[in-house]
Amino acid sequence: MSKPNQRRIVLIDHRFQLRMAASFILLQVLLTALFAAGLYIFMDSELHSDLASAHASYKSLSQILLPLVLTLAVFSIVLSIVISSVFVVLISHKIAGPMYRFRTILESLSHRRFEAHTRIRPGDQLGELAISLEKAIKTIKTDIHELHQLVWRLRESHAKADTNSFDMQIAAIEKTLDSWEKG
Repeated sequence: MSKPNQRRIVLIDHRFQLRMAASFILLQVLLTALFAAGLYIFMDSELHSDLASAHASYKSLSQILLPLVLTLAVFSIVLSIVISSVFVVLISHKIAGPMYRFRTILESLSHRRFEAHTRIRPGDQLGELAISLEKAIKTIKTDIHELHQLVWRLRESHAKADTNSFDMQIAAIEKTLDSWEKG
């Protein structure tokens, strides 16, 4: 059994993926800048006071740096985890929201019901998929409506014993059903 060809496309939605990557890079730059600013502020205050504070008078600069860098690093990691988590949740809503909407629509269709609302929010991703899904539902609704009309006409033809019209209605029903490719 041969393996199907795997896609080699890296960027599927260029605009969204590159914007997301840029956002994460910007977030990392911001967190690194906060860490550097904290280190600078402490070092600047200690160096301006010529290391004359009570705390610094008993320790050398190298002994002060280790706890300072460790404290700032832990703070930076914790802040990074919190900010990144919030950031990921906010960004993922633009994908998870439409996916949830599509799942509810498809679940409704599997129960032979049409979901009243098929659109997604304006800023969400997967807009092209939402348009395709809406077109597919419109096609299904149109075909169902047409089949209802043809069945109604078929019953009329049957009641009137009009075999010519009867045959035309059956041909129209077959044409609609045959328009769906069998997979």
